[in-house]
Amino acid sequence: MNKLTFFVLSFSLYLTFPAISEAQENGGDIKQVSLGNTEQFSLLSQSVKNETYLIQVGLPAGYSQSKKSYPVLYVLDGDKSFGMTKEITDWLKWSGELKDIIIVGISYGKGSSVWWTKRARDFTQYKDTVYYYYPNAGGADDFLRFLRNELFPAINSKYRTIPDSTSIMGISFGGLLCSYTLFAQPDMFKGYIIISPSLFWNNNSILNTEAGYFSNHKDLNKTVYLAYGSLDNSDWTINPTNEFIKAVKGHNYSGFKFSTEVFKGETHISVYPIALTHGLKYLFRP
Repeated sequence: MNKLTFFVLSFSLYLTFPAISEAQENGGDIKQVSLGNTEQFSLLSQSVKNETYLIQVGLPAGYSQSKKSYPVLYVLDGDKSFGMTKEITDWLKWSGELKDIIIVGISYGKGSSVWWTKRARDFTQYKDTVYYYYPNAGGADDFLRFLRNELFPAINSKYRTIPDSTSIMGISFGGLLCSYTLFAQPDMFKGYIIISPSLFWNNNSILNTEAGYFSNHKDLNKTVYLAYGSLDNSDWTINPTNEFIKAVKGHNYSGFKFSTEVFKGETHISVYPIALTHGLKYLFRP
């Protein structure tokens, strides 16, 4: 895939997401929509330089009246994905297809252009040595340090969580980060929902990460759901993901639960809600 193709694909993905209004332009009594059973707080990071994250939390219905503890799903790209994830989760719980969980969206809260730039920094494990389109890439390890040392303690202290039932979900670069974390820092999460992962990054180096893990480990006590659409880009997602799936399944890890799906007629983005629905049901069935 040449530079022009990569730029077109990246820019197309950017245009897919409508811009978030930085400020409410309408006057009068018009108010912004809010989601029930949600709250948010800011967290200044010590691991990611000069970064303050907006943390969005979706709680199960009846949380304040109960004394129960709950599994947690950490949602990457919270600026775009938190609301959808919270509402799909609520629908599935209402229909008896999902257990109660806490949703934690990791956001920037500063609009689409900031989100687009900073996700490239936080979700990629290496510098952009092939396309040079993302000059700030390569901050995944700092971001994971923020999750482990700062966000996890904050969430576990503020809410009733089950720390050993923690999962993560991501799409595109977010799916790349999930895949990297699975084999680079596997103790961080129990479950993974990986959607349309951009595993082409750094010449498919995710295969080296997985091979390095396998050289020292033959077990992987994790639950992973991975999906993409049949109309996704072959070089960007489909071929690298198929190579990844083949490598992981070929190593036959003990204790590993791995479900993969390809959704016919769906694109890099249109696959998102249906794959998320299937992933939630796979990880959190009652």
